[in-house]
Amino acid sequence: MALMMQTRDDEVEEIISDDEKGNATKKKKKRSKGSSSNGRRDQDWWMAFFVVTVLALGTRQISLDKPAGTTWDEVHFGTFSNHYINRSFYHDVHPPLGKMLIAGMTKLTGYNASFKFDVGLMYPENFNYVAIRSMIAVLGAALVPVSFLIVWELTFSIHASLIAAVAVLSDTFIHRLNTLILLDPPLLLAILCSVYGVTKFYNQRHREWSRPWWGWLLFTGACLGTVMSIKYVGVLTVFYVGLHTVYQLFTIAGDARRPIWHVLPHTLARAIALILLPLAIYFSSFVLHFWILTEWSVNGGGFYHTKFFSAFNNTEYDNATFPEHVHYGANITVQSSRAIGGFLESWYDLFPSEYTAPCQQVTSSTIRDNELVTWTIKKVDLEKGAVFDGKDPNEAPVLVRNGDYMMWTHAETGRSLRSHGHRAPITKRNFAVCGYGDDGVGGPMETWQLIIPGVPIGAPLEVINQDFMLRHWKMNCYLKSNEHVELPKAWAYNGAKEVSCTKNPEHTGTFWHINWNVSPKLNDSISLASRSSGLLGKIDYVHHAMVIGNRVLIPTTEDLERSAKPWMWPLMWQPQTMSSYPLNETSDENECAIGMPNPVVNYTNLLCLIGVIVFIIAHYFRNIRCSDDSPEQVERRKHVLTSLCWLVLCWGLHYIPFFFMSRVLYVHHYCPSYLFSCMITGVLLGWVCDSVSDLKIKNEDDFNKRQNKKQLLAAGMAAIPITIFLLSYIIFFPLATYFVGNFSEENPQINKYLDYFYFGQFWPELGYRVSEIMEIQSSKIGRWNPGVLDNPDINATLYYVFKPNQTDFANDTLSPVHASNFSQWQAQPEMLQFLDENLPYINATEIFNQRHQESEEGDEGMLTIHHSAIVKATLV
Repeated sequence: MALMMQTRDDEVEEIISDDEKGNATKKKKKRSKGSSSNGRRDQDWWMAFFVVTVLALGTRQISLDKPAGTTWDEVHFGTFSNHYINRSFYHDVHPPLGKMLIAGMTKLTGYNASFKFDVGLMYPENFNYVAIRSMIAVLGAALVPVSFLIVWELTFSIHASLIAAVAVLSDTFIHRLNTLILLDPPLLLAILCSVYGVTKFYNQRHREWSRPWWGWLLFTGACLGTVMSIKYVGVLTVFYVGLHTVYQLFTIAGDARRPIWHVLPHTLARAIALILLPLAIYFSSFVLHFWILTEWSVNGGGFYHTKFFSAFNNTEYDNATFPEHVHYGANITVQSSRAIGGFLESWYDLFPSEYTAPCQQVTSSTIRDNELVTWTIKKVDLEKGAVFDGKDPNEAPVLVRNGDYMMWTHAETGRSLRSHGHRAPITKRNFAVCGYGDDGVGGPMETWQLIIPGVPIGAPLEVINQDFMLRHWKMNCYLKSNEHVELPKAWAYNGAKEVSCTKNPEHTGTFWHINWNVSPKLNDSISLASRSSGLLGKIDYVHHAMVIGNRVLIPTTEDLERSAKPWMWPLMWQPQTMSSYPLNETSDENECAIGMPNPVVNYTNLLCLIGVIVFIIAHYFRNIRCSDDSPEQVERRKHVLTSLCWLVLCWGLHYIPFFFMSRVLYVHHYCPSYLFSCMITGVLLGWVCDSVSDLKIKNEDDFNKRQNKKQLLAAGMAAIPITIFLLSYIIFFPLATYFVGNFSEENPQINKYLDYFYFGQFWPELGYRVSEIMEIQSSKIGRWNPGVLDNPDINATLYYVFKPNQTDFANDTLSPVHASNFSQWQAQPEMLQFLDENLPYINATEIFNQRHQESEEGDEGMLTIHHSAIVKATLV
């Protein structure tokens, strides 16, 4: 199929743009189609394509059994597979298609969802994880031939296509991602197929409305729907295809040989294939998702509206009924109507005085604990200054109505919901909300007004169906949950979010609804099933949760250590730790996997990105200053420049937006752009090979000899980067699979050749950035021994370790520096309260002995030395 569009010097159809009219035309070289040269080149193309495909399939199947435990995000996607197999719902921030694909592969191996995926767990013998990784690796291996095809459709150069494919093949990080149970392989394949599809479709423009034309248009739309159904980063690919489509339509509209209305059927065809078809695939993935997941699980209870929650089986709402309305004195639970807002809760602990007024904490949490989330509503009569609690069973029920003033008392602690002039603990522009008073006693600062938007004053409040706001009577502010603000774990429950009072009713998080209703005076009851969401409601709610969930991703300390800023990615500033498993506890040997690009390929890509700028300048300079260039040479440069511009646009669209994202980012987010940078390398180096070969044989008169020499010389030059890439791939192959190392060795290294690629903080004096490569070993000693630091190859950081709540000063006593500079270590400023500024480093033992007396067990004041060392890799 690809051969039909080849452009060669001796024979073929060449698709180029007309300089004057901007239209695609066919120019045929008058050469015999049956020539031996043509057949040989066909064989060369198929041979190159076959070789890179076989190499990709073969290399991606190596060492799939290593590491033999959960590696990086396999924890997440393995867990999601368990949910699909058990048909139990889960919350995640990505669309479901890629996870369903992984779950399907997992199911094919006979897995029964019996393994609990967790960090650091070895896979059991009855779990065929190798087969799952093998199926994923086939998708990852497809990146290599698809990269070949993309460059071919852009340049029609075998050399450029081969260099680009080998660059992708030889990259260790792409290889590593391709062989794990992750979303990245299907995502990257869908991205490349989308770009290939739109490029191939554009090359069919001389065959409008033909079957191939329609086929490649629909193929592109299907790929767009797939990429959007795997991860939302696919919107960047959609944007690229959209820009390409706008360019196509602009070209058609600007063709003076055709009537202007000719653009209308083209626009309609593209709208059907590139908008309606992707949307159909996208929403179909959610239909299938909810068809499979019918059971509820503990994952995500407070993330969703009660309507969504009650639509599943196996919930507390199964066959549950309660009154439609609420009377005063009823016990209720309240939930934020915003996704991930959580339940309104309180407990006896107070807010720390350094944050806000020290009154009882009121927060929100996605975890439901009935003791913490139950509230009692009391009616406040402002005219009489009285509070009606509705507890007398002989009194008629008084319904809660829109516009009423009321108090909310926490059932467990007896404290009432309060706001006052103190600022919220974290969001200082809002007022604090807390629990105040004993036994439900309250006053003006505990008085709230119920507001149900769009409902007449006096209308009774309905459970679940109606969202309401609570306006503080005195402060004129509105009760607000904030899913973005997680309170410090030092004094708040794990996962508790801030609840505050905002002056702006338009702020998100100000709407609430009744989640559970115990109104014993009301006899009328409703079935919760009648209030649950249908399919469209589920899809709507899950999209709200995914969008908000992406914004509130809060990295842990470990996440921050592994994260990297976008500017670091092209520079290989730091790697991405994936796993480390002990092999021999006696010798401290570990089996490790890290995510790190092949430095040779990476830096070549970086140089070629810079080279694109040089190429553009040189092209326009020669057009202005050099009149001896033939039209063929100018046209060839222009064609290469166009190809580079499209690839640079792909690279930029998949890279630059990450600079504006607030969520935690990792090196693997650069992979789509990295693939396009490999293609840029192929196009640029392929053009260099062809151009230099042209210069060397330009004086040859015989056409056949000139062509043969040109091809041999170009092939020889192309073999140089290809050979370098493959050799570096072999040298750094442990980075693509795994490596084994001993932490106790002096001055260990992952690979000796990597020392020649020192850049920034990635390779400090000791080797790699230690915190990203290995697990820190801690050795506790009872008495300071200066001999601990006799070995200059051990990078040691000194810490004081105390019992909890016994000291409030910083733990780090010394600033870590490179291993060879121990004599230059200085005390940190905050430690000068007990450290003499001029005290030599070695005398830290005196401070240790003065401040901490060892107990018999030796646990009162242990001194911890954190040994930071690098694993030495062995080729396996």
